[in-house]
Amino acid sequence: MKIGRNEQCACGSGKKYKKCCYLAGRNEETLEPQDNFAEQEMLMTMLNNFRRFTLDRKPHIKQYYRTKKLHGEILGTMIKHYHDGKFEQKFKEDYRPEGKYDEDDPRLLYLIESNFDLETDIGVEGFYDMLVYKSAPNANCITEEFIRSNRYRKPEKIELLHSMLNSKLGLFEITGTDIHEGFVFFKDAFTGDEYTVTDIGLSGNRNMDFYIYTRIAAYQGVSFCAGLNFVFSKTDEFIKNHIRHHATDYNPDAEFLRFTQLYNQYSAFPDKIKIMTNKLK
Repeated sequence: MKIGRNEQCACGSGKKYKKCCYLAGRNEETLEPQDNFAEQEMLMTMLNNFRRFTLDRKPHIKQYYRTKKLHGEILGTMIKHYHDGKFEQKFKEDYRPEGKYDEDDPRLLYLIESNFDLETDIGVEGFYDMLVYKSAPNANCITEEFIRSNRYRKPEKIELLHSMLNSKLGLFEITGTDIHEGFVFFKDAFTGDEYTVTDIGLSGNRNMDFYIYTRIAAYQGVSFCAGLNFVFSKTDEFIKNHIRHHATDYNPDAEFLRFTQLYNQYSAFPDKIKIMTNKLK
């Protein structure tokens, strides 16, 4: 007796025939689009689970997890420190290293809170990034204060604080990935400097046609993304013009200016953010 595709399968599984034994007698070429898609989704889930299981057994991935956990604990303490009213960001308006800079110097940072929409996730992330990390030479930061005040006694935490203070914020092109080791290969869009970063999610992403603005920290042999993630398609006219403009007269000390420009552009297009960040998952 012929069983309809939408009837319960005769094997007793409780599933519809088209979702059960119907698939067993058909190869990939004869599957209908919706059936083929469901099978591919299931296969991708199995492959990703196996990949995570394999990666989790590797020593550098275990170190990556320990580093991310410690970094998260320290960040939580820093943010609480700020909300408890124990930190105030100050700016030295008379900062003039070697007498070379005037009040229009893009390195100099004055009012910061007004630049961020604290009603949005990306605004909060941007604001915390400026508080926690060294954003400009004339601005203090929580990481710097924790080091100076000897906040921690454990060597690993002290070492991580220095890693955070010396972290690299920039715009990077992703030149490749190593899916089996969890590595992502970054290339600075302006200097050409290359970095090997451990990132479980990003290393498994198949579409690399974008630039990512993020912060890279290195700790005990592991480099990881610590902080913001702004994603721009390589076909985006804004990012192409941004790179072209700053590449002609690149100033490594003007990162706050570039950060402000990228944040303003990124935060102004919430639909674009949603589309682009979904590609990283």
